[in-house]
Amino acid sequence: MSEERERLKEEYKQHYRQILEDKKRLAAAERKSRVLKSFQEIDTRPVLESFQDALGAVRERIVQAEARLEVWLDNRDADTASSGAAPEDMEAFEQKEKARQTLAQIRAEMGTIERQLDEKAAAITGAKTIADTTGTPGEKAAPAASREKMPEPDPVRLPEGNTKTIGRNEP
Repeated sequence: MSEERERLKEEYKQHYRQILEDKKRLAAAERKSRVLKSFQEIDTRPVLESFQDALGAVRERIVQAEARLEVWLDNRDADTASSGAAPEDMEAFEQKEKARQTLAQIRAEMGTIERQLDEKAAAITGAKTIADTTGTPGEKAAPAASREKMPEPDPVRLPEGNTKTIGRNEP
């Protein structure tokens, strides 16, 4: 009788451990489901619009800076021409040409930066991902790019007909 009692006691403990584990998995799946649902409900349009506004402001500042630099260079050219500078003032001329080349280089670099910003803006899709919470702590989750679309997690189902209660009777 004592052996039978010990066996039943051990069976009860194992069953109780399984129930706790299933409850933990259910709670994790529900939490993950709520987080995924929250991410799906996030509206990314305001973020993208503010990004586009900021990008437009940067472009406008670049155009203004280029225009100021060109006006300054043109005014400097006019001042130099009106003062009747001698050809021996080659150093000033070389400096002016160097400034023009620098301006051209800045324009080329800003064009490259602008293209990169446009590519990044086009790449932003507002897709939402979430890390895998079911793995072990030392295990890394798969990268977001490798997952096409995370399916909605299935709720944990306990086996039917074989359910046991602990300390209370179910109606």
